[in-house]
Amino acid sequence: MSLFGSNNTTANKPAGGLGFSFGGALQNTQQNQQNQQPQQPAQFGQQTQQNQNQPATNSNALTLQTSGFEKSNTVSTTATSINPDGSSGKVLKDLLESASNLPRLDNVNVGSIHLPLSELQNRTKLLRKNETGSNGFTKAHYLLSGSGMNAGDIEMELKSLRGPPTSLDQRNQQQQQQPLLPKDQQQEKEASLGHEERLLQAGKVPESRQLGRGIHNIENYLRAKKDENILNAIELSLIAASRDFDSFITKNISIDWKVRKDHLKKSLGIPVKTKISPEELSKSFTWNQTQPGNYRILTPLKNKAASSSSVRQLTREKFESHAKIVYLLNEARLKLQPFPIALSFEELNKSYLDLKAKQLADAWKVIATLTNEKFTKLDQEQAFFEEYQANSENTSLKRRIVINSKSCLEKQFFDYMDESFTKDDAKLPEHRLPNNINKVSHFITKVVTNNNDAEFLKRTLQVNGVPVWALIYYLLRSGLYSDAVQFADLRRELFEKFDKNFPLYLSSYVKNDCCGLPSDLQERLSSDFNQTFQFLDEKSPGFDPYKYAVYKVIGKCDLAKKTLPAAVNLSIEDWLWFHLSLINEFNFDASSSLIYENYRLENLQKKVLSLGPTKFNASSNNPLYLKTLIMLGLYELAVKFAYDTINECDAVHLAIGLCYYGLLRVSSVSNDDLITINSSEKHEINFSRLVGSYTRTFKISDPKVTVQYLILICLAKGGHSQEETAKCHEALRELILITREFTLLLGELNDVTGEKLPGILEKQRPLINLSDLTKFQRTIVDVSASRCEEEGRVFDALLLYQLSQDYDVVVRLINEFVGETLSMSELDKPLLSGATYRTATGDNKPEQSIENNFILLSKHVMGTFNNNSSILDKISPGAKRVNDALLAVVDIRETFAAKDWRVSLAALQKLPFLSALNSDDFVEIRNSAESLTNYDVALVRVIPSLLVMVMTSVAQLTHGIKSKRFGSLGGERDELTSLRKIAKNCMVYAGLIQYRMPRETYSLLVNLELQL
Repeated sequence: MSLFGSNNTTANKPAGGLGFSFGGALQNTQQNQQNQQPQQPAQFGQQTQQNQNQPATNSNALTLQTSGFEKSNTVSTTATSINPDGSSGKVLKDLLESASNLPRLDNVNVGSIHLPLSELQNRTKLLRKNETGSNGFTKAHYLLSGSGMNAGDIEMELKSLRGPPTSLDQRNQQQQQQPLLPKDQQQEKEASLGHEERLLQAGKVPESRQLGRGIHNIENYLRAKKDENILNAIELSLIAASRDFDSFITKNISIDWKVRKDHLKKSLGIPVKTKISPEELSKSFTWNQTQPGNYRILTPLKNKAASSSSVRQLTREKFESHAKIVYLLNEARLKLQPFPIALSFEELNKSYLDLKAKQLADAWKVIATLTNEKFTKLDQEQAFFEEYQANSENTSLKRRIVINSKSCLEKQFFDYMDESFTKDDAKLPEHRLPNNINKVSHFITKVVTNNNDAEFLKRTLQVNGVPVWALIYYLLRSGLYSDAVQFADLRRELFEKFDKNFPLYLSSYVKNDCCGLPSDLQERLSSDFNQTFQFLDEKSPGFDPYKYAVYKVIGKCDLAKKTLPAAVNLSIEDWLWFHLSLINEFNFDASSSLIYENYRLENLQKKVLSLGPTKFNASSNNPLYLKTLIMLGLYELAVKFAYDTINECDAVHLAIGLCYYGLLRVSSVSNDDLITINSSEKHEINFSRLVGSYTRTFKISDPKVTVQYLILICLAKGGHSQEETAKCHEALRELILITREFTLLLGELNDVTGEKLPGILEKQRPLINLSDLTKFQRTIVDVSASRCEEEGRVFDALLLYQLSQDYDVVVRLINEFVGETLSMSELDKPLLSGATYRTATGDNKPEQSIENNFILLSKHVMGTFNNNSSILDKISPGAKRVNDALLAVVDIRETFAAKDWRVSLAALQKLPFLSALNSDDFVEIRNSAESLTNYDVALVRVIPSLLVMVMTSVAQLTHGIKSKRFGSLGGERDELTSLRKIAKNCMVYAGLIQYRMPRETYSLLVNLELQL
């Protein structure tokens, strides 16, 4: 506050005029003591000139040594007296010279003294009592004598030194030298002595002198007590600050002491067994991002290149179309209805013509088939979470993934054959009937036969020119299992000679969901397979490659060799289908004790990852790596691949779709890495950071859309994870503070009634695990409001507390900041009117409004509260009384700024804590000053400025009466007497609370009193 911004000094002689100002010091003027005339008080803003002849004051300096980082030798000298003969300079010079010879304490940790002076004195007395030895002799005199010094001679020399005798010593010596007188002569002598001399002889002191000495002792005690209290207060504040700092470090910083210890050893040249990389060293000292406010979710991920390219590729049309699906998803979740998210994104990507969109459409189709979205009528949110998170070897979900992936590949192959059959007008007559057998036969004739040599037809079983084993293989490949069984049953005579059991094998295979055969059939099929192909290779005349492939698929034989003959021309889809068909972990009867005879889904996943995306994206017109990852259940790696190579937008929505069904493992580590590996060697996606990073480009422009995405963070880990819920809440609070869209996100307040209409977040709070309205307000709104308050965003904090309907906190906040404004602002400037504000466009705004003036906003808010009885019931009476008093002070300030001194003084005396200023009873004034401890801090901090206003009003009214041309009348003389009494009581009041107000304020009050 500029009112107390300077140190005021008083002149040696009181000035006759009235000199006061706000925001500066008093101005002392030299006036003639004769013919003194009343003068107009000094104007606001004037500064004083300090009296150069004022005696200098000495202050005690307190030096606290808190650490040993700085080494300094400080010599402080305090002049307690100045000799009139000019020898002070010599004394100071000698002190400085002797100080330069003091021993230095470099490299010594002296520590700090934490005892007050009184305690040091007591401990010194105790040490003296415990001192042993006679005559003060110690063994040190042996050392002195060894250096040529005689301790005895020195002692005698010291005893011979005597200073000038005092009056008391002379009197005692005279008494000892005087001979003893007879009793009667002694009584006569005592009678001739004065009263004070008799008391001195009796060892007593007069009462007046005792009183003076007692007052002096009390003053010394109070002075020492005050210094001790100041030192204790400083010590307690330092201890509290140190404790708070340690607590802050403990909560917010994580340190790997082992790494730091090894690094320190290495830097000192001590050999260390472990190698410390720069990355490990940097991670050994990290901020604890689990604390609210530390973990920034709406910031970019580490992969800046991918993020920047994704931003360039994200068009407005694509952004809006994807955001619409997310909005519909949240609306369906609110109503607990199923939502076909995979089919929606599949249709959306089909509308684009680029290859990346086609790849994504195929991936979404696999997910839609796995979840059976097209036919489900129930809500499937988190339907696969528990099964997918399980680490057991055999789960129904793995079996479902394998069967679904095979089905997708088979459906795709059948569509390809059907399209080829439909478009070919030159079909053979026997193939023109559009049934499944003819479609496969047509494909064999047009594709397979043309791709093989003439010897191929001679080596395989023929039916009307169609290779039987090739027909069965492609019936299986296209998913036509029932047609294959029917074909084998109708042509049993073809298999009677060498493969009479094959129809039985095939029918059992199909009945077991194509996962394998019973144990007895498995042994028989393996035996038939070995008898047929054990001594044949691909070049042997009797080797039928398609029969080999059919037996390999049905019986999962000879898994040590997971390949098909080269004659069976395999595409990437064929290769993947064949390996999916070889998996035998779901058929316990087909399992073997030999590792190489068991083929699991994990084995195929590792095989695909080892081949890498280049093998599966060999065809630029048909990239398949993303689809392959989805079909094998590698969903986290699919999201990572989409993020790195396709588009951030598509990766985010792929992760959302997978997380909706519970098919995504989410990382618990709060860092900027997109993917991590857990202790079970499973990949995990940092879902919250992925979603938050995606919203960074539109969180300011489209906060309504951003909310829909951030809500989905709660989908992770089953939808009820406290950790992910906390991240979601933190992201929402961050969005609220960044965008300041309080009305849109949290609700709108009625200016008249104060009632609130719900916002987007309040309507969708069940989706963020905050169904209870009170819990929502406490978790989202109150935390955001308190953070605004910490950052000094008073207007935002006030609005947020109103939106949370915490009206008592609203009043408390108003009291705090109104009190601070009243105590820190300049008294001559109005608070509600008369100022000019510049708007964002550069224009001057002549009037203040609730948008730029907190005082006006506070009066508007309290006016709204006073009109609503339900709101008043939620406000504590104490806070309401404080608010009423502060707003009354605001009105008084306006009157005071308008220089209406009489009205201002009358209003000030009506305040409860200043009502005693017009009293004649000193006890009442003292009780009023002592009662300040019962008032709120917001009111107490305003008291100094109110006292200045009282003294200023009294001074102005007094000056107005004295400056009248024809003198003062009787009533005016009575008014002057009353004003002097108010001023006197004001100074008594100020003296009682002197240590609760700034020193400059008290000096200003003293100067105002001197000028009355």
